[in-house]
Amino acid sequence: MRSVLLAIAIGLVGAAFIHIVIILALPMWTGKDAWTRVEALGATNRFYQLANEPNTTGLYNENPHVRSAVCRFDITDGPVRIIASGDVPAWTVSAYDVSSNETYSMNDRSAIGTGVHIALVTPAQMLQLRRFMPRSLERAVLVELTNPQGYLALRAVAPLPSQETAARAFLKNAVCANFKIDPA
Repeated sequence: MRSVLLAIAIGLVGAAFIHIVIILALPMWTGKDAWTRVEALGATNRFYQLANEPNTTGLYNENPHVRSAVCRFDITDGPVRIIASGDVPAWTVSAYDVSSNETYSMNDRSAIGTGVHIALVTPAQMLQLRRFMPRSLERAVLVELTNPQGYLALRAVAPLPSQETAARAFLKNAVCANFKIDPA
C-alpha cells in the first residue's frame, strides 16, 4: 500500500513539473515570444515605433500615456550606440536578450545628462574601449552584454495630451546604430 501511494505521489509531482515546463516553453515553440515578434519588424539597428492599438505584430502600447519603440541589435561585429534626446517628462530604456530576459535598464533619473547615450558592447569590445576610448563615447554608458543579439525597448512618457508630440519626436529621432572602434 505504501509503495502504491509513493508511486502516485511521484507521478503527480512529475506531471505537475512537466506541465509547468510546457506552459513556460510554449511561447518559444509557437513563435509568439517577444524576440520573434521584434525580429519580424524588420532590419537590425533601427528603431520601430509601436502602434497604440492591438495589431498583427502583437507589439503595441498598452498604456495610453506611454509611447514605445523597439530596436533589434547584433553587436557581434561592433558596438551599437543608442542615442535619444528631447523634452519628455520621463523615459526608460531596457535591453533584453533573445530569450526576453532583461539584461540592462536605465531611466531619465539614472542617466548621465538628460538624454539616452548608451553603447552596447561584448566583453572583447569592452577591452578595446578601455585601451582606446573614442571621444564620442566618453560620456556614454557602456553596457557589456555576453549575448551579442537582443533588442531594446525605448519608452517615453506623455501624461498630458500636450506632451504627445514631444514623446513621438523623442522616439522618432532616436538612433540605434553600429559604431566602429578605431584602434589608435
